[in-house]
Amino acid sequence: MKTNKLLALILSAALVTGMFTACNKPDPNQTVNTDESTHESESEPVPTATQTTATPPDIEGYTERTVADVTDEDKGKVMIYGYNTEFIGLAEKYAGITTNDYDFIEISNSDGAYTEKLDAVLSDGSEAPDIFVCDAAYARKYLASDNTIAINDLGIDYAECTNMFDYTLRFASDDDNVIKGLTWKACPCGVFYERSLAEEYLGTQDPNELASAFATWDAVYESAKTVSEASEGAVKLIGGYTETYNAYLSTRDSGWVFDGQFNIDNKIEDFFDYAKKLYDNDVTFRAEQWSGDWKDKMSDKSVVSYWGSLQFAKYELALNPGEGTDVNPTAGDWGITTAPASYFNGGAWVMASKYCDKKATSADIIRAVCINEDNLKDMVNNGEFVNNIKLMTSAAADDKFALEWLGGQNPYPVLLDAALKADASHMVVDEDIYNKAFNSVVGPYCEGSFESIKDAENALEDQLSEKGLIE
Repeated sequence: MKTNKLLALILSAALVTGMFTACNKPDPNQTVNTDESTHESESEPVPTATQTTATPPDIEGYTERTVADVTDEDKGKVMIYGYNTEFIGLAEKYAGITTNDYDFIEISNSDGAYTEKLDAVLSDGSEAPDIFVCDAAYARKYLASDNTIAINDLGIDYAECTNMFDYTLRFASDDDNVIKGLTWKACPCGVFYERSLAEEYLGTQDPNELASAFATWDAVYESAKTVSEASEGAVKLIGGYTETYNAYLSTRDSGWVFDGQFNIDNKIEDFFDYAKKLYDNDVTFRAEQWSGDWKDKMSDKSVVSYWGSLQFAKYELALNPGEGTDVNPTAGDWGITTAPASYFNGGAWVMASKYCDKKATSADIIRAVCINEDNLKDMVNNGEFVNNIKLMTSAAADDKFALEWLGGQNPYPVLLDAALKADASHMVVDEDIYNKAFNSVVGPYCEGSFESIKDAENALEDQLSEKGLIE
């Protein structure tokens, strides 16, 4: 968006129909080793390639606007913003754009600088991007706002999205159920476990047999107790007593905001009890998630399982982190099984700003990265879990995705099942802020800093009030 066109864009906005509303470190060069819902699940076998079948859902439950016939209103370069270089790398590879075609602004959001910059440029249009990418932690802030336009206003028809996982579309919809952004990847989660430890303390390393140890929250607790007692405390099922909150909160019946009011779902209170049960019975190492101690235990054979997405396993567990990065010495001794709830964690969404004057070019780039099946298939062959049900169903049945770093297991049947059942319908605009505030009081409650759950909830409300989220 060029600054001197701001007035013209504002005047022409009335003529525009509608509005357009990650995971961890990218590894675009990684290749697959070819040698190698209900949320709460009962005791079911791990989905296998033969059990997992999926067909694209109809795009129902969304409000579709008239699909615009778009052109580029400006002859200059398309302006793209990102918090890392993953998307622009994909756009270069699959849309064929070069620096002659685009200006790219990269700003890390580790200290909030990226969202601060976006807020500033979207407030008046000066230096605003045509399209920009946001991490799941803050994407909904923009997807649900008037600062982005509908994919229909870029000329993208919902019929082009029929192979996408519903949770990715629901996440990217505004309050009127208008889809305002797309993603090329999905981040469904499972339980990654160290095979030798599972064999020693739970009696099996087979993912189908081991599924019963994680089938319900009661089963997780009993398994944690079994591992801790059998190892005399030297080994634990999970590192920390609060780190399962992403999976647990995915089972909520309502979000942090309900009918415009701050809301504490019953499952929130249940998690206070569950975390305290894990804490009081000393069945974890009480390690703070993402702390140095928590990460160190990923490679010292003292924690049976870590929960997360394929990206988490590759980059955070360091089972296949890519060239030039240290590999976990336990790589190859890991497998994946189902979690007690189907959920996702992470992701990246691309959207167009309300100032976009390169709609045709922007749509071409988004189609190339997020929709084009040949390009998505190439991403699958390079180790990505893509946002395409058809392709991931095929990958789940393909022996070439038996990964050496995952003990020869194909992770896609487990992850496909989770992606199909994952739900984003209860996620609010400031979901990440609510979750972090919640986590900040759960630990102290378990440790005895609050006398009751109600006291912890009051402290949570105080935090959110200070942040201006509740009155």
